[in-house]
Amino acid sequence: MRKTDEFFMREAIKLAKKAKGKTCPNPLVGAVIVKDDKIIGKGYHKKAGLPHAEVVAIKSVKNKNDLKNATIYVNLEPCNHYGRTPPCSIAIINSGIRRVVIGMRDPNKQASGGIERLKQAGIEVKVGVLEEDAKKLNEIFIENIVNKKPFFIMKAAMLLNGSIAVKGGISQWITGELARRFTHRLRGTHSAVLVGINTVLMDDPLLTCRIPRYKQPKRVILDANLRIPVSAKLLSEYPENVYIITTKESDSAKKRILKAMDVNIIECSLNEKGEFEPKELSEKLLKSEICSVVVEGGSRTHGYFLKHKLYNKAYLFYAPKIAGSYGAFNVAGCEAPSSIEDAIQLKDARCQRIGKDFLIEGYF
Repeated sequence: MRKTDEFFMREAIKLAKKAKGKTCPNPLVGAVIVKDDKIIGKGYHKKAGLPHAEVVAIKSVKNKNDLKNATIYVNLEPCNHYGRTPPCSIAIINSGIRRVVIGMRDPNKQASGGIERLKQAGIEVKVGVLEEDAKKLNEIFIENIVNKKPFFIMKAAMLLNGSIAVKGGISQWITGELARRFTHRLRGTHSAVLVGINTVLMDDPLLTCRIPRYKQPKRVILDANLRIPVSAKLLSEYPENVYIITTKESDSAKKRILKAMDVNIIECSLNEKGEFEPKELSEKLLKSEICSVVVEGGSRTHGYFLKHKLYNKAYLFYAPKIAGSYGAFNVAGCEAPSSIEDAIQLKDARCQRIGKDFLIEGYF
């Protein structure tokens, strides 16, 4: 029985997923080359600056004569510009491949145009195979390009009544070991983890990924007045991965000390309410190749991201525990709506059990 275009596109998407969290600011791309219903070549983009999936797949075919009249399946439109690597559209044209099946068009206007170039060269092109799957795969890249901001993820662990800390700000440990391990995997597959300065002052966290073979995330601290102690734990490991968001007016002498420790300082303007300007913050994070951010709180930080509608996705852990809320911290430190209809509704929400805790995952 002859395999379908969808079958081979799934193989391309499966390959692309191998580089999850490693290609920023580039998209996840996988490619398979098929002839006579058999895969003769495959490849995926491993890291920004390295060859693209299409080129890797073409090079993997030992006998280049086999490429003549073959079909290549790729989840994203082959690039059509000279960036860190030459255009993939030209590599395909020169290879002898005569049919290209694509999951989705490239939203990046600078790199798009590959479809048109391929067609002009007489190559048959089919676009939109498993398009929704292709878009889900590259939801981070699409957000970066279309809305010019990182893909922000709300991650919180709380009691059943929504408290993320009890009286005195004590928050360790609300959830169990398996839930914490999930969080470390989340950190290890995204560009950065972000907290406000109060979390640093109260908990003194490392914010690293403590699972072997996962990459270390960049660590972003919102600290308008530069209150971070130079003795903070997170400055003792991978200081070059620390990005402190502050203002031009904050302590210049302390900035020099932190820079001498290899810490990155990003200056950002405040709005009339004394908060970081959301658009500028987003642009400066993206400029630092921070494509996706796991925001771990606390209450005021989550409130800021919710209020300014910056969040894209949520991972909300609930421990099967309940306590009084007077004097405790709620997960969303912002003004409550006057109507239930105005509450934020998560889309495509689902619930699963992680150890003894419950995880609700959904999109804003």
